[in-house]
Amino acid sequence: MTTKKIIFPVLAAMIAVGAAFATSEKKEEKSKPVLTTYFVVSEDDTSYQVTSTPDPSCLTAGSQVCAITTEATPENGRIDKDDAAASGWKN
Repeated sequence: MTTKKIIFPVLAAMIAVGAAFATSEKKEEKSKPVLTTYFVVSEDDTSYQVTSTPDPSCLTAGSQVCAITTEATPENGRIDKDDAAASGWKN
């Protein structure tokens, strides 16, 4: 009888700890940043003016950046160059 008094609380504690870890892992998965492609309308020394409308002339080679990939969200339609990676170019 004393074995049951010891085992059940220990088992309950182990289940509670396992459930806490399972819940915390699900929260972390939801907070992963998403890479998004934006199309560059114009640029200056520090930022890109972007849109979500695709540019049909945007290719993989050229001299002008026309698409960027970033985890950042545009503020006032702009993304800092430090926060983005060029992913498309045009002449």
